[in-house]
Amino acid sequence: MQSRKSLQDKAYEYLKNQIMDGAFEKGKIYSLAAITASLNMSRTPVRDALLSLSQENLVDVLPSRGFQLHEVTRREIIELYQLRCAIEGYCAAFLASCYASDPSRSEMAMLEKNLKLQEKAVYGHQSADEYCILDIEFHNIIISSTKNKHFYHIIKNNRVRSNDFSLVSLRKEGVIERTLKEHKAIYEALCTGDPVQSQEKMILHLDTPLQNNLSSKLLSD
Repeated sequence: MQSRKSLQDKAYEYLKNQIMDGAFEKGKIYSLAAITASLNMSRTPVRDALLSLSQENLVDVLPSRGFQLHEVTRREIIELYQLRCAIEGYCAAFLASCYASDPSRSEMAMLEKNLKLQEKAVYGHQSADEYCILDIEFHNIIISSTKNKHFYHIIKNNRVRSNDFSLVSLRKEGVIERTLKEHKAIYEALCTGDPVQSQEKMILHLDTPLQNNLSSKLLSD
């Protein structure tokens, strides 16, 4: 028989993956009984998994009713922006410094390849969903350059909460083209090996989705 802890972990991973894959609808209430039945588990490990997810602001647990996806507020969008500036600004500065001392850094070639794919996506009129994948990859390359797994997981977890807003933002006219231009500016700053300029370009770039997200109708007050 599996331990209660391992069952909770299993339920947590299942639910989190479902959230990340967009399997749950925003605003819809899901019953605890339905989830426990689908997982063939008792209520306790599933309930504990939901409580863990609620602490990450991914779901809201509704007593005696079930749970629903957490609705992101304006305050949270600003806090997520500040978090990304702190982490990704540092990562950009870190990679620039590394490149200055070691021009053979593999991340630079990866970024160059990614930018070429972004150009094809933009001028080939691919969907915002397809471009969003390349956008995320661009940022992940820079974050991963630090080899700091905590940075990667923090950004990944918080990206789930703002993913709907990212897609809405990218679907606005001219936003994808502007995003590509800003990505190129970040890459060019990295190529100079200047950590200050690279950090500034990254923070300036992150302000674009912030302003678009703050004007989104998807936000709750």
